[in-house]
Amino acid sequence: MSSRRIAVQCLIDWYGCTIAGSTEPLSRILREEYRTYSGTCRVVGSDMMVPAQVAALVNGCQGHALDYDDTSTVMGGHPSAPVIPAVLAQAEELGSTGEALLVAIVVGIEVESHLGTLIGSAHYASGWHVTSTMGVFGAAAGVGRLLGLDKIQFGHAMGLAASQASGLKANFGTMTKPFHAGHAAERGLLSARLAARGYTANADSFSGNQGLISAAGAARPAVGKYRAMQDMWLTDHVLFKYHAACYLTHASIECLLTLGNAINAESDEMISVTVHPSLLDVCGIPQPRTGLEAKFSLTATSALAILGYDTADPGTYSDALFENAAFNDCMNRVTVSTDDQLKTTQARVNFADQEVFRDSGIPATDLDLQQARLEKKFHNLVRPILGDLSQPRLDQLKNLASQSSVATTFI
Repeated sequence: MSSRRIAVQCLIDWYGCTIAGSTEPLSRILREEYRTYSGTCRVVGSDMMVPAQVAALVNGCQGHALDYDDTSTVMGGHPSAPVIPAVLAQAEELGSTGEALLVAIVVGIEVESHLGTLIGSAHYASGWHVTSTMGVFGAAAGVGRLLGLDKIQFGHAMGLAASQASGLKANFGTMTKPFHAGHAAERGLLSARLAARGYTANADSFSGNQGLISAAGAARPAVGKYRAMQDMWLTDHVLFKYHAACYLTHASIECLLTLGNAINAESDEMISVTVHPSLLDVCGIPQPRTGLEAKFSLTATSALAILGYDTADPGTYSDALFENAAFNDCMNRVTVSTDDQLKTTQARVNFADQEVFRDSGIPATDLDLQQARLEKKFHNLVRPILGDLSQPRLDQLKNLASQSSVATTFI
């Protein structure tokens, strides 16, 4: 089925992002914090072997450090970021097969995605970071699958996860956004492990009286949307990033790349970018001052596209950008307006007498093409760090289902 193949693609994409993210300052800080710990699970991109919970936390942060990992309009966040590091840590500890790991990934993504449809868009709009608040359930579910939790234990794991759901959009553009993913992975793993030992919680803590939906969602759950999608494989709705910035900037980047040389980078003509109003609270930083902030700025990402920077290269988003007068001048030529008739993944760009529209929220139907694009992205991320090991590591990931143990794959 396509969901299983997409799970492999999620794993390839996550691993590439995690290896590249392991060189980021936040990753070095975390490794320093946990340097005295020892265990059976590897911190990806290093020789550290740590307990499962520490591996889930650190790998979760590293995988989201570049904000280049997969996303989903159904879930409203990044599905693999909290799930894969949690299930990988548990699988390493158990010595699970590659097939068992892939099944756990699908279980985790399905659970967090379906719960994301039920809590509704008001949850995210009010300031909650769905990657973390829903991701903790995905991590708990995936780990619960590996541990073989029964129905009662699974309910307890979900109840424990509900009381640990957290993450605020106010921290976008800082090291704390990646921490959300690692925290969700670690807390989800802990929830499942405690439930397996008999720890109890209210299984109805998500949608029940005074549960997460009523406390941090809307007045009532989005039952209609949930029922409309309840029989769908939501893993099939995962979207992959090919620009190393917030996914909600991608439609406008694609519009500008389509215009290409039609925009004179040296002129003073204004470029108009129109998006849904909600994007202003996610990627609407008008005057960013750091590389991290540039990833969450429609004006900055638009300027990068106009000036011909490689928006697929994470190294493009550096603090040095703001020392470039041409870049700053180009940012000032970009005006951002809103249209509530657009979807959050859509953008319209107007320049002179030209108008271009793009929608980045449509899942790929050609999985072979998607695989080829992901493999190119993988090598671009991994080769500078692992050199000649890039291709053998990719081959291991592609053939994971046939491996008897995952322990030697994620070195």
